[in-house]
Amino acid sequence: MKKIILLLLLIINSTAFSQIITFSEYDEFLKKHVSTKGVVDYDKVLKNIKDINNITYNFSKISPNKSWSEAEVKTYWINVYNANVIKLLAENYPIKSINYIRDPFKMDFIDFDGEKISLDHIEHEILRPLNDPRIHFSLYSTAISSPVLKNSAYSSNSIEYDLDVATSLFINDQSKNILGTATSQLSKVFEWYFTDFIGNVTIVDFINKYSTTHISSSTKLTFLEYNWNLHR
Repeated sequence: MKKIILLLLLIINSTAFSQIITFSEYDEFLKKHVSTKGVVDYDKVLKNIKDINNITYNFSKISPNKSWSEAEVKTYWINVYNANVIKLLAENYPIKSINYIRDPFKMDFIDFDGEKISLDHIEHEILRPLNDPRIHFSLYSTAISSPVLKNSAYSSNSIEYDLDVATSLFINDQSKNILGTATSQLSKVFEWYFTDFIGNVTIVDFINKYSTTHISSSTKLTFLEYNWNLHR
């Protein structure tokens, strides 16, 4: 009986250990390949393509479950999304835009739980249902108009702070949003995901929470064209 109990404990501990989430390898990769301004050195990534392949492979071996906190879920999937975007772009580099790849966001190329899923699946089926619109400013699409890539891995211990920072940086970046009291030109992100930003507040309230230039309900809002060219 003691042997059976010991064996069960070993299995449980082994299972728990396999689920320990560590982003240290990915964090180190980002620090080596991404500038403080969020520019990825794809020439360098291409030379070290095995590193990002190993990182995404290791991510695929982790299976989120009901015991995870929402912070852990957000952190895991944002890191998985961004790492796989880098991998996809690098595998097709050099290209002027990720859109030169056929259906890059709809393509099922990410290994997860014994099957293949897409970037769109992560964004629309997993992250958006968490009802946190700040996630839109953490997801990197490689484009000039994209939120910049954080040059360190997201961590569940600081995810709320980091999402606030990412949102503030994006909203106050004049290359992404041109804010004014009379008229404001917003990123296409706010048009594409308009309903995500109007839960308990208006889109004006959401922007004003993070912006240094406040707008009002009378401010005329238009949307800038999204520049899909590679952010260099």
